[in-house]
Amino acid sequence: MTALQVALEFAVIVFLGIFIVRIRLVGPDFRSALAKFVTNVALPCMIARSLYAQTDRFAGVGKVMLLAVLAVLLLLAGGQVIYLLAGKGDLAKSARFSLAFGNFTFMGFPVVESLYGADGLFVFTLFTLPIRLFFYSTPGFLLQPTGEKAKKPGWKEIGKLFLSPPIVAVFVGLVLYALRLRPPLFLDKAVQALGSTASVLGMLLVGMGMAGMSLRTLWQRRRSLLIVLTKAVVCPLILLGLFLIFPLESEIKRPLFLYGAVPVPSLLTAFSYNLGRSEEACQDASAAVLLSTLLSVATLPVWAMVGERLL
Repeated sequence: MTALQVALEFAVIVFLGIFIVRIRLVGPDFRSALAKFVTNVALPCMIARSLYAQTDRFAGVGKVMLLAVLAVLLLLAGGQVIYLLAGKGDLAKSARFSLAFGNFTFMGFPVVESLYGADGLFVFTLFTLPIRLFFYSTPGFLLQPTGEKAKKPGWKEIGKLFLSPPIVAVFVGLVLYALRLRPPLFLDKAVQALGSTASVLGMLLVGMGMAGMSLRTLWQRRRSLLIVLTKAVVCPLILLGLFLIFPLESEIKRPLFLYGAVPVPSLLTAFSYNLGRSEEACQDASAAVLLSTLLSVATLPVWAMVGERLL
């Protein structure tokens, strides 16, 4: 399956999510419950099985982890440059955060699995583990409201990072993989079935989250294009430079490179509201998520082709 076919397939599911909310087939309570199911059940099953189901030994775990840390640090540095050039305001903060992080959970995992199969999903899971820790621990520093001091996470908040179901699933999967253990067939099949729902339901959730945004609101928030273009153009270019010089096999770098092609993280809006940012900053975040997701239908296949040609 080509990247364009995958992008179009997911676009149909995203627009279905928008449609069923617009016709009020489902309400906010359903969306909230579905999000909890995907995050706490379906996605962990997908992640855990992508690790323990591997039959071959992979010697590059350390390199993949190192590449992930280098990638996020380089992107954060690039984001700081964007932040300074864009005037240090709320919009610049959102652009800085979005350059380093993307919607790798609901967009990255399904796309990588569709294009590169179980092997690609395996290395992508390893790659996003350290990035996930940065992602959940840095919003208080990177997105703090203007004029306020950055909120430092306490030990309780840090502990929750390591107890979230997706991260627990990574460690469970790694332990089973390292010990060459596998659940009984009936349990493995159940985990596989639950994990297989993560892609479709994740795309539906993306669409449901976009349903409340009107074209008029998008036009009013057109300045959010700074966030969108930073994510769609600058992020892949930075990672392309890093991946070209990093000593790792092309078969591994190509699925990992797609991290740079996923859209703005859908949690940018939630983080903005939770941190008490201005209403304007929250609306800019929502517009950026929507525009970036729509644009990714075109840009993701292009960057996937670039990765295939150059990496």
